Amino acid sequence: MSKPSLTNELTRLYELLEKGAITQEEYEEHKALLLNQARSSSSQNDDYSNPVQSKPAPEMPQIIINQSSSAAASSSAAAVAKNGGCLKSILAAIGFLVVIGVLLETCSSSRKTTSNTPAPEPVAQNIANTNNQESAQENMQTALQSAKQENTAVNNEINALWTDMDADIRNHLKPQQLTWNRQKKKQCQTNQYPTPEQNEIAYLNCETDITRTRISELEILEHQLYTEVKEAKLQKVKQEAHDSLEVLQTTWNTIPESIKDQLSTNFKNWTKSADNECDSAKPADTQVQTDINRHICIIKLVRAKTKELEGYKI
Repeated sequence: MSKPSLTNELTRLYELLEKGAITQEEYEEHKALLLNQARSSSSQNDDYSNPVQSKPAPEMPQIIINQSSSAAASSSAAAVAKNGGCLKSILAAIGFLVVIGVLLETCSSSRKTTSNTPAPEPVAQNIANTNNQESAQENMQTALQSAKQENTAVNNEINALWTDMDADIRNHLKPQQLTWNRQKKKQCQTNQYPTPEQNEIAYLNCETDITRTRISELEILEHQLYTEVKEAKLQKVKQEAHDSLEVLQTTWNTIPESIKDQLSTNFKNWTKSADNECDSAKPADTQVQTDINRHICIIKLVRAKTKELEGYKI
């Protein structure tokens, strides 16, 4: 069988380089070796008349094949065999193919095992989410408790203001205050948030703000309405006192004359006593309130005396 030509050898060596079976350094090394062998062969032919024993060509180092395909491994093994150590190279190639087969089988089994094994849950992410939810719930409860405390405080404030308010002013404002209470609850009712806690916080904060505004309004109204309400109250009690005295006089006139003679002195003494009692009452903070209190005193005493005299009527 004819020996492969230098051109063929170089062509095969370059193909191994292109396929990645050998590195650039290995390609250059084997190329130089082939060229040296060609030069030695040519020199032996020229000096045939005085033959000199030529030195054996150094053994070409083994090419480490990184390619996983069997074709590339076979080509590499052939190239190494042609440059010496044929049997050794063939055994190395066979061993390499066995190792590649084992590795491929291992990788295949590993992929099957991995595909059949369920992916582990992201434990760290789940823990983080749980912690965030717990923190958000704690913040929600804190906000709710704060809203309740502020609402309780402002309700206590308006209740104290309402209780300490002048009774006549309070009675005058009572219908308005009842309407305000109904409107406040209706205005603050909400379901726009996703949780009951958020809706309750919104309701409490709304009610707190509206109540603070109402406290300021009541303080202003108490001063603005005082004179108007008190004057109206004074006129009312004056009329009631006048009417009570007329009833007393009518009752006195219906008593028989014999009985009136017996009661006359007592009735005159009662009249002076009633005037002194009502006039000496402790004065109020304002004159109008003092006058109101005096007339209320008269009404009370006159009505009691009228009831007493009715027992003498025939």
